[in-house]
Amino acid sequence: MEPQWRQVFSVSILKHANEPSAAELDELFNSPTIRLAGPTAPFPNCKIELTNLSGLEGLTNLAYVIITHHQIETVEILGKLPGIKSLFLFNNSITSLNGIEGLAGLEQLYVQCNQISSIKPIEHLLNLKEFYIHDNCIDSLDGLTENHSDQLTRFVCRPNSLLKQKEIIRAERELGIICR
Repeated sequence: MEPQWRQVFSVSILKHANEPSAAELDELFNSPTIRLAGPTAPFPNCKIELTNLSGLEGLTNLAYVIITHHQIETVEILGKLPGIKSLFLFNNSITSLNGIEGLAGLEQLYVQCNQISSIKPIEHLLNLKEFYIHDNCIDSLDGLTENHSDQLTRFVCRPNSLLKQKEIIRAERELGIICR
């Protein structure tokens, strides 16, 4: 395990710097939720800024992942955690959603305030109910399909400086998805 993750698990999750007990490790690996708000977050619980998600790899019971206000760049490792229902990764440095394609049960995706250029990887995530992608670098809504329209009740894509009004109107008319 990387030193940054060892430190985060010890200090932010277990609240001590000692070697974790078997019970603590069991609780950590079986937890359905992880929340790590970086030092610049309104209510931080993590004193260092993480640069990757590698520490999540063995946490196969995760359903709710909240890792905000860090320097995360990729999310590919999340493909190994198919049970995730809610994913909050806003205020990071994410450039691509590649890796989340297999999260079929994903219902909430909050990735605003990143550097994402495409939402194509959400194409088959048809259980999405909430999707926040504003303040990114997208110029197209390719990835959204008419199949999303029944479940997706909250889609926030504005502002995105590269996203043209014409593209928003197309999604609303052709797909029946209201773009907020």
